[in-house]
Amino acid sequence: MAWATAIQNSAVTEIYIGGAADTRTRLVAAFAEARAAKLAHSHREAHYFPHYAPRRARHLAQRHIESGREIVLIGHSWGGDTALRVLKGLSPETIPLLVCVDPVPKSRLNPPPRPLNAEHILFIDARPTRPNQSDKVKDFGQLFCGTLHRRLECAHTAITADLNHFAFSQMMLTRAEDGLSALDRINQIGQISQRSPTASPSSAAQGPRG
Repeated sequence: MAWATAIQNSAVTEIYIGGAADTRTRLVAAFAEARAAKLAHSHREAHYFPHYAPRRARHLAQRHIESGREIVLIGHSWGGDTALRVLKGLSPETIPLLVCVDPVPKSRLNPPPRPLNAEHILFIDARPTRPNQSDKVKDFGQLFCGTLHRRLECAHTAITADLNHFAFSQMMLTRAEDGLSALDRINQIGQISQRSPTASPSSAAQGPRG
């Protein structure tokens, strides 16, 4: 008896949350739009929200959870702070994946909550050997508001990327030690392997016994 593996796909909603500069740079917005176009007419969806719209993002996520969809949260820069707050708002529901891409907190006095209701947490930390202006913006924010390293010390996967703060797309493709990138992990969500028995070639060749 041999086993064949079939892949069943469940419905997945990817929610991307941009940082403070995304209204100008559209780094995350453009990535989310490209994902939405690629995933059109499939069981998956991709949506974008600015960092200042946590309620809208949470309401969408809650509606989709109630309809049986899997939720993936991806936040960049200040969007990472917002993603943590959205995740907390979904409790006690648990999502399969949270991705914080070089996140920056918005306030030292009101830090976002620790992520407790995500099955897998992926933290990408940009540490470029050649900093540029975007890294200076990040450093300025961390100088006054601190970092999210303690909040994300529970991350299941941590990636240190030799990339600049605005290199969102490249960071999404940077591989961890296990060989998987953030985008790889996102693509894996909703894929359920099912093993089903099939007749092996040898048993079929032998024919019925009697």
